[in-house]
Amino acid sequence: MEHAAGGDDRPGPGRSSAEPAPAETGQANGKHPVLRDDPRRPADDEPSEQPDAAEQPIWQRHKPPIWYQPRVLLAVLIVVVFVGAVALAARHGTWPPKAQCGTPKITGSVGHVKKGNPVYWAATGRAGTYAVTFGATSARVVGGKVEPVGSESMAAGKAIVVRQPATLSGCRYVGHFTMPFPTGEYHLRLFRVDGSTANQVASARVDSDG
Repeated sequence: MEHAAGGDDRPGPGRSSAEPAPAETGQANGKHPVLRDDPRRPADDEPSEQPDAAEQPIWQRHKPPIWYQPRVLLAVLIVVVFVGAVALAARHGTWPPKAQCGTPKITGSVGHVKKGNPVYWAATGRAGTYAVTFGATSARVVGGKVEPVGSESMAAGKAIVVRQPATLSGCRYVGHFTMPFPTGEYHLRLFRVDGSTANQVASARVDSDG
């Protein structure tokens, strides 16, 4: 049988006539080749969803722990400043104490004062005659005035009277004096004076920081 010129439909070596040629199926060696125009192949100008680590900015590749990030540090600083401001406002809000006409009390503005610095104190209570000492263990009335009797150990016999007997008007009196003692523990003492007797009715500790 004669065949048309230039055509040969006989299978080549190693391939039967039933097997389609690779060009007909788009397969090469049993795999699907990905052509340039294949829609499955991403365009050259489309950015990759996950760039290589070398292509990422340095601040992304070396991101600091969350507690070192500027926003976190700023938030912590704001919280610290706010808490400090509230504590300071609360401290100033309690001094001097409001007038109270009940049980006599004496308070100091602070619990520690350096020698030579002012000590602020306030006495409150019902109307009466009161005296205030510092560094004394007790007091007595001599000629209408109060004198310390005994001194606290660190006062070394130098206890002082910071307010002689006077009427507590308005249920409050505020005063101050200079810390005279070296480092140690001392007390403000409030005495109610009746005639020739002085009875302690309140005390408050104020230490010297030397």
